[in-house]
Amino acid sequence: MVKKKKGVSANYEYFVKTDTSGYGGEWIAIAKDKVVAHGKDAQKVYKSAIKKIGGTDVSLAKVPEAQMMVL
Repeated sequence: MVKKKKGVSANYEYFVKTDTSGYGGEWIAIAKDKVVAHGKDAQKVYKSAIKKIGGTDVSLAKVPEAQMMVL
């Protein structure tokens, strides 16, 4: 049986696997396998996410404005 990751590591895994291009240039707050808040101000995004979901682990990530090319 494979255990499902929880908390911050689950949020990171969601961020890596999800197309976040619709949030280009914004901060996103991730919790419970979804984007729960987004915007230009990281502090406001975090506070909004906490208000929406309570005491759950919230991760913030800055989405690049354009696709990055890694060589």
